[in-house]
Amino acid sequence: MNYHEKEVQRRKEDQDFNRSLIWVGVFLVIEFLLVLVNRTYINYQLTTESVNLATTVRSVLQYGRWVMLAVAVGCAVWAIFLWRQKKAMGLQMSVTIVFAVLFACIQIVLAFQDAGIQMLFWMVPACAGLALVYYLYQREFFVCALASSFGIMGLWFIRNAGARNYWVALCVAGIVLIAGVVFFMKRNGAGSENQKEGSSYLLMGLSCVVSIIVMGLSVVVGATVAYYLIYAMIAWLFALLVYYTVKMM
Repeated sequence: MNYHEKEVQRRKEDQDFNRSLIWVGVFLVIEFLLVLVNRTYINYQLTTESVNLATTVRSVLQYGRWVMLAVAVGCAVWAIFLWRQKKAMGLQMSVTIVFAVLFACIQIVLAFQDAGIQMLFWMVPACAGLALVYYLYQREFFVCALASSFGIMGLWFIRNAGARNYWVALCVAGIVLIAGVVFFMKRNGAGSENQKEGSSYLLMGLSCVVSIIVMGLSVVVGATVAYYLIYAMIAWLFALLVYYTVKMM
């Protein structure tokens, strides 16, 4: 690798690092907003001022979620339009993701109240971790972690709302979408440069299959078992992390 190639690689690494920090900052802001919602809306004091504030916050959440959804859909359409014209769409996709996450957070808080916000206190930092993995770690592990995260969320929703709710359906749809992307990449040879380094699509597809299986198992056996399967999925993620870390050495 000559000096020019090293300089290009260094700049790319710096850009990836800065982007990952931006995403971590975004999710820290979302976490801070969750703390405020928890204090003013979920765990408010039984005083006139606190009750009025909680009512106001609830109204803001109820109407604000549709604003978040409208912005997310609008930016997604804009990004698709730019993609078809083969133009850069990074900013539009980033805005889509942020507002989609905000919409999902508000929906979960309104639907599950205290249990929902306690779950989000864990899931938002996990999203920040996924951003770090995407920019600074192996992309193959990112796909595995994303599919497994949908599985963990699906198990949580099954345990707290039963199998017949649209949240579980969205988690299944997310896993199926990831599996479709993996299949498309494999069929079209995308990422073939990584194949020379021993990379494969096996674990990415297997993560999708495992996530679907544990969700199906919790539906058949009972929602109670979903609690223990969540820890099983976390153990699966840890095993993948160890595997990919060793492979990098």
